[in-house]
Amino acid sequence: MKKTFLLLILFVCVVLFRKDAWAQAGSIAKPPDLEATCKAHGDVAVKAYCDVLVAFQKSVNAGTTKTVAEARPFLNKLDLSKPNAVFNFISVAATDFLVQGALNLAQSKLTANTAMSDAGQARIDQQFSAPTTATGTTSLVSKPGSADLLSLALDAGVLTRSVNGTTTTISTNADQVFRLITGTDPDCTVTCKSMGGFENRFLNPLNVSAILDVSQTGTQAVPTTGQASGTTPTAVSSATIPSGAGKLTGIVAKYRLLNQYDPRTDAFKDHWKTAVTNEARAGTATTLGDRTVDVLNIVQDNATPLDDATKQKMLADAQSDPTGEKLIQDFSSYFDQASQKVMQDPTLKDKVGLVMQSRALYRQAWLDALAEAAGTLLTFEYDYNRPVNQPFTHDFKLVYSYDFKAMGMVTFNGAYSIYDGAIPVGAKYGRTHYGQIAAQYDRTVSGQTKNLQTQISLAGYWQYQPEPSILNIPAGTVAPGTNIPLPNGTQEFVGTAGSLWVTQAKFTIRGAGGINVPIGVSWSNKTDLLQGSKVGAQVGISYNFSSLAGLFTGVSQ
Repeated sequence: MKKTFLLLILFVCVVLFRKDAWAQAGSIAKPPDLEATCKAHGDVAVKAYCDVLVAFQKSVNAGTTKTVAEARPFLNKLDLSKPNAVFNFISVAATDFLVQGALNLAQSKLTANTAMSDAGQARIDQQFSAPTTATGTTSLVSKPGSADLLSLALDAGVLTRSVNGTTTTISTNADQVFRLITGTDPDCTVTCKSMGGFENRFLNPLNVSAILDVSQTGTQAVPTTGQASGTTPTAVSSATIPSGAGKLTGIVAKYRLLNQYDPRTDAFKDHWKTAVTNEARAGTATTLGDRTVDVLNIVQDNATPLDDATKQKMLADAQSDPTGEKLIQDFSSYFDQASQKVMQDPTLKDKVGLVMQSRALYRQAWLDALAEAAGTLLTFEYDYNRPVNQPFTHDFKLVYSYDFKAMGMVTFNGAYSIYDGAIPVGAKYGRTHYGQIAAQYDRTVSGQTKNLQTQISLAGYWQYQPEPSILNIPAGTVAPGTNIPLPNGTQEFVGTAGSLWVTQAKFTIRGAGGINVPIGVSWSNKTDLLQGSKVGAQVGISYNFSSLAGLFTGVSQ
């Protein structure tokens, strides 16, 4: 486990800081850093279209794009005569016209989807990791929010359990998955059109998570036919073999009774309308779209399209040069030639300026709506836990949070856990597993308006268990001090009944694009199976795929 913990920390550092740690790795060839090459280029147009160029080159390098037809999704975003290329063109024109001074091109492409991403990063109600009862979790308290579409979290450590595990958590929202399958704009926000009461009352508030303990392996009993070697006369009729690299240890369902952060709820829509009115009507999504279309018309009327020869040359150069240098040069040459007539239009400067104003107002309106939405949040949570060598349990939890805006958020949990299934005959315990209450304070301490934010969390947890924990001893296990195997297995009390206290301090780094890195330290007076106080560390990484739909729909992000 120590090795896994160290590897996870190394992985987190690489993801966060993108350090060139492999440059001196002996004779191992380092793959070209396409993104760094692209963003370091001196051409403003190359920087603006960097994401498309990098995706194009990577697809060619991976062998998935071999023909011009297969490259069409990328070429359409580079061809100035196509609508998908205009968003980045506006960023280039805005820089040339000095509309916003030192414009950060990587952040200027702001539509409803990027506003949604900004709002999501500012939220502190979301939980992506596994619940408290899972091994390897970094969460001592459940929060009321969850993923918008899909999130993936990898955590290592221990809080209330004795097993120090590594846990992977996959979370999703039922409504967003439904919209993705049916193709009804899964990235929609306040412009979402309802598809009926079933969606609004059941799918939209429902989030589901699956928890897998990747440090545990599944097993399966298989019959044996005799000894392959050895002289012992003892016959063995069956053996247990590994059957998997990981094990499903829990399923969590969350139903949001009240969550004003959700941009699809009526409460958030009301705050959104108020924010737009307060800022200026020019900040509405409709006006932003209209002003973008004005620029689109100028570009399409004057830009030179990508011809077949240029398309073929771009593909051929990308295939011959995996570093992307040739592809970048091809695009730079095309853009200079194709945009000459467009840039000479006398109305372009003013219209680009209006688009950039609308983008800024649109983003600010989202942030204002998010701030006004702060308040009461209430969620019901159901956990089905499948711990290793212990009885399965059902946990019923009520999660209440109140957001004090700039002062932070306070969250309270109240839970009741029962054992799954029928109690064995003669068992000395009942259905009740434990009762639990917990509280947590979260606050963003720096970078509230920046891409990189930091958050501090302080949490306390109390659990009362009327009976000691139960350990399932499987059949075939040899009784201690003997060579007698237990034929049918047995159950034993382990640990102590009574109160379990846990405290935790956690620091979370929240990056742009939905990346979160929690690092925590905890203390407990005991664990579920062992007596004696315990100090532990937890570390994880999660990614919120809020714009995953673009992979399926081809929507430009």
